[in-house]
Amino acid sequence: MKKTSRQRLTFLLICVFCALIGWRGAVFSEKSKQDPTPAIQALAPLAKPLPKLPRAQAPSRDEFQDGTTVEIFASREPNEVILRFPSGESYDAFFFALADSNIELLDQLDRLRAMRLSYDAWADLASLLDGENITAYDSLPAVPPPTFSGTAHQQGLLGFGNRLLPWLGVTGDNSNWGRGVKIAVLDNGVLPHSDLPSLTQSIAITPFPRDLAKTDGHGTAVASLIAGRNPAAPGIAPAAEIISIRVGDDAGRADSFALAAGILAAIDAGAQIINISMGTSENNPLIEEAVSLAHEHHVLIVAASGNSSRDEAAYPAAYPTVISVGAVDARGEHLDFSNYGTYLSITAPGYGISAAWPGNAHTKISGTSASAPIVTGAIAATMSNGTDAGMNAFEAAEVVMAQANDAGLPGPDSQFGFGILNLGRVMNRHIAGVCDAAITDQRLVRTGRGGSGELQVTVQNRGTAVLVNTLLEVITPVGTRKFNATTLAAGSIQTFKMPIRLSGLSQDAPIRVVSKLSLGGSGHDPTPYNNRREDSLYVN
Repeated sequence: MKKTSRQRLTFLLICVFCALIGWRGAVFSEKSKQDPTPAIQALAPLAKPLPKLPRAQAPSRDEFQDGTTVEIFASREPNEVILRFPSGESYDAFFFALADSNIELLDQLDRLRAMRLSYDAWADLASLLDGENITAYDSLPAVPPPTFSGTAHQQGLLGFGNRLLPWLGVTGDNSNWGRGVKIAVLDNGVLPHSDLPSLTQSIAITPFPRDLAKTDGHGTAVASLIAGRNPAAPGIAPAAEIISIRVGDDAGRADSFALAAGILAAIDAGAQIINISMGTSENNPLIEEAVSLAHEHHVLIVAASGNSSRDEAAYPAAYPTVISVGAVDARGEHLDFSNYGTYLSITAPGYGISAAWPGNAHTKISGTSASAPIVTGAIAATMSNGTDAGMNAFEAAEVVMAQANDAGLPGPDSQFGFGILNLGRVMNRHIAGVCDAAITDQRLVRTGRGGSGELQVTVQNRGTAVLVNTLLEVITPVGTRKFNATTLAAGSIQTFKMPIRLSGLSQDAPIRVVSKLSLGGSGHDPTPYNNRREDSLYVN
């Protein structure tokens, strides 16, 4: 969303913003219906100018760095608004002004100098803010469903079902993973479920419905991907402690105040990791400051990159201190709906994954909102598996990303981040002598004019042993070539390039490329299936 230009607030601007709040209210979640709340109607401008506050009651005019004196944010609820101030002085001064107004204070976040207000008439609020430089933010954090493109590339999507753990390389007992790690799930609430451990705490920033059976199950599903104990819907770190913080409603909507309040509550509850499976397309300074406070308190945030098929940042996932997670299917293919960009940290399973649902039921969940808790669980497991005493969440996150499977363009890239989560590599990284070579990518690229190009094949050493004289054979319709990877250090990647004449090849017909890897030494490769790769590549 576009940020409203800084300007002197007029009554007309507030009316327009009021209408924007109503317009932004119609957001959908993965199992929601349309919000029945009607859009707020903008009031007609007054015939005469608004009266100014008495000089003695006027708020202080200190500023944010951009010159804004008050930030105004859309609320999820009608007839509410959220304000944030640049300093404690202007925040306190506004409290003084509220005392003699018709505006009701509903809630406040003193650490963030923010308040939630309720009003009957916008004119009352306009009179309090007359003369301020206002910056308005109208987006609402939400859990939008993934949008499937239906393109040919995505027609063969493969779900995970209950095979999540073996796909990630987990073959042994993981029942103690996560022990001693507190994880706050900021969502629409986690309900008790036979698959889940007892909740350490349940905090309702947004109230639950009176009938808990009407609570949407998104938060429960997210929690089960972290700590589920049922083989029908297994979690990564079943021994972790889960703190439920309900910031969104049952339509999947939150607002900046609720999300920021949830982050502060997680800090206060002693969480080491915060999982946020929602976001907004707009950079939001209230949420950003809460994220900064979490970082200052050494609390790691893991967030979904978003399901909008965009290369634009999703927030809070896009903030530098947050681990941003994209989605792949069970073929290891980037899912088209998964947001991408330079801010992306890592990708993880995000399609057709078995998860818990309220009522001791199960469902299948898709989207980056599923990928994020899988990475959260992986970080918790890395902190608690006993191989590195005293490892904190930030150190564990670095290990998880360093042991990811390279995918797409060699090295970190905008579609896969540092790669695809591989828990087997994480847990076996201290075992010496593991030989594991893999072909990670094949692509045709033009290298100049006149139809010249090359085939690029990338190989990764996913083991712990140095690979010597690994043989790569590349078979194409225009010839076969063999390469020798003399030395591949553990975790390293190498791209081999084969010149190929593109002129005379049809742009409509794919080129079938088959590549094969053979270990030069006597080592045994535990994953031989990734030593061969076949792709149909098109001339771009």
